[in-house]
Amino acid sequence: MNDRSPVGIGEDAKGAEIAGPVREGPRQAHGQEQRLATEVSISVATPLDSEKLRGMFSRTSSESIYRRFHLPYPEVPEWMIALMLSTDHHKEALVAVTEEKVVGHAMYVRLGDGTEAEMAIVVEDGWQSKGVGNSLLSELARRARLRGVETFTGEVLATNRPMLGLAAMFAGTEYATADGVCHVRMPLQTPGWTPYTARTDRRAA
Repeated sequence: MNDRSPVGIGEDAKGAEIAGPVREGPRQAHGQEQRLATEVSISVATPLDSEKLRGMFSRTSSESIYRRFHLPYPEVPEWMIALMLSTDHHKEALVAVTEEKVVGHAMYVRLGDGTEAEMAIVVEDGWQSKGVGNSLLSELARRARLRGVETFTGEVLATNRPMLGLAAMFAGTEYATADGVCHVRMPLQTPGWTPYTARTDRRAA
C-alpha cells in the first residue's frame, strides 16, 4: 500500500509511545503473522526517527521496498522519509522499534470527507511474519477510529499475499483486482474485529 499526499507536521508528532510486545504464539489464519518472543514498541513517528527509518530501508530488500511504494527505489528519497514521519489532523504515522532500531512503519492519510483513509505499511525483511505488521496495523486502526475514520483503503500488488492476508484481520474486508493491483477496503467499524490493546506512555525527552 502506497502514499502520495504530503502533509505538514502537527502536534501529534510529539506524541506517545505504545508498549506493544510481540510475543510467541501460533501462526494466524488467513496469512496473518506468526509471533516472536521479542518486545517491539509501537511509537508515534517523529522527524527524530529519520536516521533509524533510513537504517531500516538499508536493511530492506528491493522487493519489499517495491511492494511498499510500487516504485523501484534504489534508495528511498529524503522527501519520502520526511513525509513518512510527519503527522497532523489528516495523517498519522507509527514506527515499530526494537533494540533502538526501527523495524516497521505504518501510516494513513485521510481522503475525501475524512471517514476514509488510505493506509500503508512496511516491515523490514528480517521482521516479517513475526507479528510486527499485525501490531502496527491494529494500533493504526485503533487510533484512526478515535479520529472518526471508518474505513482503510489501499492498493496492494496482487502478488503481495502477506499484506492481503493481513488485511483480512478486519471483518468484511473487500478486494477488487485489476491490472495486477488489488484495491482493498477494510471497514474499521465492524463487530468482528477486536483491536490490539496497548499501553500508552509519554516518550521521554
